[in-house]
Amino acid sequence: MIQQTFHMQNDLNDVDRTVVSLKAFVDEVLDQSGLFKFEVCASEALTNLVKHAKTDDTTAPIKIELTETPAAVILRVFDPVGAARFDLRDHAQSLDDVDPLAESGRGLGLIMQCADHADYAPQGDRMCLSLKFSKLETDQ
Repeated sequence: MIQQTFHMQNDLNDVDRTVVSLKAFVDEVLDQSGLFKFEVCASEALTNLVKHAKTDDTTAPIKIELTETPAAVILRVFDPVGAARFDLRDHAQSLDDVDPLAESGRGLGLIMQCADHADYAPQGDRMCLSLKFSKLETDQ
């Protein structure tokens, strides 16, 4: 099992840089489709966290862990310290129910559709969004 920890500033301007760093970690681990789904989920999760995770300390960094197991890649995104709980599973709309012309509202549905498994639960003193992306089995 390989694990790496990343930290992102609680700022929309840091999302793209962080997603590029995360994607580099899994670039040779996931196939093209899995890599695309991973990138969509990472971008949406981090953007939503910056926009909606309300905390008194707006400088609190966002902790991110990537774990590679023999069967999957697991992305864990921790809410900033003091952020109110926001379980995306309670707010995600089916993509079929989102107005195609709406400027927002697709992110949570995309995450739920693209990740093979999503969980939101306490981990230590923070809440953590955990997204699993299965590797394709190869005959070697």
